[in-house]
Amino acid sequence: MPATAKILLVDDDPTVLDLVRETLEGCGYAIETATNSQEALTKVKDGGYAMIIVDLLLPDMNGFILSQEIKRLSPSLADKILFISGILFGQSTVDHLGSIGAGFLSKPFQIDSLIEAVDKIANRKTA
Repeated sequence: MPATAKILLVDDDPTVLDLVRETLEGCGYAIETATNSQEALTKVKDGGYAMIIVDLLLPDMNGFILSQEIKRLSPSLADKILFISGILFGQSTVDHLGSIGAGFLSKPFQIDSLIEAVDKIANRKTA
């Protein structure tokens, strides 16, 4: 993993932001955070992210819509979005999330699962 891989984490829960940021920084990633969709979109416009981690339930826009806006602003991130959510979904929904992003982790997730997913997505080469 390149030590300079920059990730944007979008979640409105400060506990999740702190835990994920500290975990991934410990793995050598540079983490920037946003607590709402508008802040995230502003940061995406500046570019340079290896991937985006998006909570599906945000106060100002749901994560599905946010992911579409991210893809519009930065097409290279189309397969570099990892969705996270505390909502329990059926397998067909989880499969769909994976088909429109890079994957899905249900909260609470195992730290090892987070690191594995991030390592895989952040290092994926864009075609």
